[in-house]
Amino acid sequence: MQAFTAGAIAVLVGYASSVAIVWQALQALGASVSQAALALAALSAGQGFLSLYLSYKSKTPLLFAWSTPGAALLISAGVNDFSSAMGAFIFAAALGIAMGLLRGLSWVMRLIPTQLASALLAGILLRLAIQSVEQGFQQSMYVPVASMWVGFFLMRRLWNTGAIFVMLLIAIAWSAYFHRHEHAANMTSMLPGIGFDVAKAFGQHQEGAVFVLNQWLWPSFDLTVMLGLGLPLFLVTLTGQNMAGLAAIKSFGYSSNPDRLLVASSLLSAVAAMFGGHALNLAAITAALCLGPQAGESVEQRWKASAWAGVLYLLIAGFALWVIKALMWLHPVLVLTLASIALMTSMTAALQQAYQDKDLGQSLPQTLCLLVVLSGVQLAGLGSAFWGLCFGKLAMLLQNPRSQDDVKKA
Repeated sequence: MQAFTAGAIAVLVGYASSVAIVWQALQALGASVSQAALALAALSAGQGFLSLYLSYKSKTPLLFAWSTPGAALLISAGVNDFSSAMGAFIFAAALGIAMGLLRGLSWVMRLIPTQLASALLAGILLRLAIQSVEQGFQQSMYVPVASMWVGFFLMRRLWNTGAIFVMLLIAIAWSAYFHRHEHAANMTSMLPGIGFDVAKAFGQHQEGAVFVLNQWLWPSFDLTVMLGLGLPLFLVTLTGQNMAGLAAIKSFGYSSNPDRLLVASSLLSAVAAMFGGHALNLAAITAALCLGPQAGESVEQRWKASAWAGVLYLLIAGFALWVIKALMWLHPVLVLTLASIALMTSMTAALQQAYQDKDLGQSLPQTLCLLVVLSGVQLAGLGSAFWGLCFGKLAMLLQNPRSQDDVKKA
């Protein structure tokens, strides 16, 4: 029951918190409604297959998702030829395959000690929790947000394992209330740095939209688009998602082969790209739902949570457009709050792991990494997760220039 609940919440949070931005990104590239729906179905099937198969095979919670930072990049790319964009997606996937085969990602991850990886994960999760509270205040939703937080701690005393499920019911109830009072028509996506009208994102064409296979396009390969769109997409997905996802896996004590995971996700990304999907990668925030104690007391059995998520993703793939419309009914602020509540135990575990050293002076690099991730800084097109690791690792080297213990432990 715990594994299924954790997997279902991971799917809910993953879809409801980012599906609108992916939808808008595809339409910004010139995709029709049917082409965008087919792309979402391909992405859902890809992440479902990867999550189910690799979790079962390795007995490790491995959750995959589409690239949300990559989707944000696509919106401002200035490309209005979906066929050329598909070629850029394939190029980005090819770069991932090449890096994985050359074992480049393993080399990078060996440089990151577990404590620094835990600080990175804690920063990502804390930022999400801060955003949920911040958005609640900005949208004058004090009572709904407060009721979910207070209700969670009260329910934990009565029904610990089912508390998060009750919070989902509360989120549904509040969303129904807002719809009834016609506030939902003005809802906008609460993703960091992105604001747009959800009604506009799904547009007046959504009714009767079907998957029209004769609208499927052959990808075209424009060198300018491949370098201008495909290369940044690869870098953003690698630094903003895959490295953060690997850090999450590592922080919970699981071992994995980064290069094999990169090759697998890149291969499926190439397949999804043939249908318009932009990129698949390891999940970061939602992965913690399947890695932490909320997915089960037994560490060896938590892989079932990500496997269940994979099953649900595969089911959703067949009903992509209709499921998306249903998920968008939930208020985005309540989805963020639900995600933050569900990740409380993972957040606490990551902080404990990051600061397990009793010598506070040795923990300063973790604090620097945490602060950089919380800042949300974007430099040279790379996100705060990448720069948090860089600054944290540099601080470790400057603090202990002769020590390579952290490399050996990684």
